[in-house]
Amino acid sequence: MKKIFFRVRMAIVLSLFFSSSALNAQSFNANLAAKLQDTLNFLVASNPNTKGISASVFCPGMGIWQGVAGISHPGVPLTPEMEFMIASNTKLFTSVTLIMLAEDNIISLEDPISAYIPNFANVDPNITIRQLLNHTSGVADMYVTTAQLDSVAADPNRIWTPEEVLAWVGAPLFPAGTSYGYSNTNYILAGMIAESATGYHISQLIRDSILTPLNLDSTFYDVQEVVLGFKAHPWKSGVDINNISRNSINSAIGPAGAMYSTSGEMAQWYRALMNGAIINASSFAEMTTFLPPQNYGLGIAQFAFNGSTEWGHGGITEGSRSRTIYDPCREAFVCCLSNSNPSGVDGVTAILHKVLVDNLPGCPGAITGLISVCKGDNSITYTIPAITNTTSYIWTLPGGATGMSVTNSITVDFGLAAVSGNIEVKGTNLYGESATVTLAVTVNNLPSSPTISIINDTLHSDAPVGNQWYLDGVLIPGATSQDYVFTTNGNYYSIVTISGCSSTPSNAIPTSLGAENELETNMLSIYPNPSNGIFRLNVGNINEGRIYIYNYLGQQIYQSTNLTNEIDFSTQPGGTYFIKLFTESKIYSQKIIIQ
Repeated sequence: MKKIFFRVRMAIVLSLFFSSSALNAQSFNANLAAKLQDTLNFLVASNPNTKGISASVFCPGMGIWQGVAGISHPGVPLTPEMEFMIASNTKLFTSVTLIMLAEDNIISLEDPISAYIPNFANVDPNITIRQLLNHTSGVADMYVTTAQLDSVAADPNRIWTPEEVLAWVGAPLFPAGTSYGYSNTNYILAGMIAESATGYHISQLIRDSILTPLNLDSTFYDVQEVVLGFKAHPWKSGVDINNISRNSINSAIGPAGAMYSTSGEMAQWYRALMNGAIINASSFAEMTTFLPPQNYGLGIAQFAFNGSTEWGHGGITEGSRSRTIYDPCREAFVCCLSNSNPSGVDGVTAILHKVLVDNLPGCPGAITGLISVCKGDNSITYTIPAITNTTSYIWTLPGGATGMSVTNSITVDFGLAAVSGNIEVKGTNLYGESATVTLAVTVNNLPSSPTISIINDTLHSDAPVGNQWYLDGVLIPGATSQDYVFTTNGNYYSIVTISGCSSTPSNAIPTSLGAENELETNMLSIYPNPSNGIFRLNVGNINEGRIYIYNYLGQQIYQSTNLTNEIDFSTQPGGTYFIKLFTESKIYSQKIIIQ
């Protein structure tokens, strides 16, 4: 494993994430921000166990709102820049790092743990990495054992190794892969595997592959990294425990819960991950495959409340609690970090999410309408089911397409300049907007127009007269050259109707181009015939008319009103040509061979 892996990935993540970084610069809706802050203030003030909470909310199109309520310690109110222990919300960072290693074929999630680490008591060596990440390994949780609790409390300054921590693990809960059992031990083992496979501590891998690319400079892996900035004082059962070292507890929990962050940077992290800037779509689908009965994926859980299905995680440690909620259908995120335990942080996070549910436009459905159209197709209707809490809709169309609507339905004209692209729509109201829904539409080119090969002449009943087109002598109302063209094979012609992406020819109509007997020929003769390309016409006593010459494909290549001049066709290829003489009352036809 070379560290260049992380540097290359870093560049990829940066380019993906910061291509959409303008969202952070967008203004968060002032009406919604006021509701969120008022709600946060009330809830923290109403719960004496909660010393303080730092909250962040991300909403599509608005960026991130940050709010705080309460204190760090007496006389020092919380600020958005203060860092909190995120406890088990660390697990998603660890899980995603292992997933990234699997994407680059450094490990496989189906590998047994024995391929990377030695055997430990009460740990089945055949457990897979995936079973560690989704808590189906059956390994007992060392974090709740008396041995662990007593050892950590006895010497707060001690730094524990993973091997020492694994000595606290009790008997397996169940055979691997047969059930679910949440266990911090799983993630301690996952961190050991990452280091064995790469040669780097899990904290360095998280730093290089996630934190640095996303500029999360207030997020740290404690003990292994120096925590910069100001940490909010942790409170345990109403007592400020800031002066007690956290080396013992955080070195013991490690990749299962040792990280610090701010609520704002947690919002950035979730936004990047959910937007596809960290792992690929296949890996994301694996991460969000939630197994019953606890509906846990890979470092993230699924749960239902406020009338919808959400994703996220909680975190509990001495003096701190955290809760994250991601709303997939609204593409919104709520994070609350509290510097006290016990704390009402879970309820506060849920209620802030309820503020979004009650005030923002709801979850949008799918757009219905044609996904394949043609240049020139007009009055095509697209519709989305009505979005709750929506007062207006914003539609975006592919280039060259036109249409305007503020409702959940739009009529679109696809002009000749229209190109393939996405139709997008979102709902808006006084408090913000919904997630954007997209429908990819292919705009096909018109069929190639056949050459107009029948002359424009009033004497021919099926030729265009001015801007009027006739079929079998009957006027076609409203038809123009954009709708109808002529095509011919020399003996017959048809009028081709162009409609959208398709063309429909009329029944074959006989033409005189190759049928001398159908029109008078005695008044028109050619000499010499066959010819070397230079010939004259004998038109008898006809003084006025028009001469047209066509090749065998029916393409007009010559016309003249001079009936006496010599015609020079020596530059034309050899073959059969058709000559037509139009007079006021008759059409004369003859054939010539050019050798």
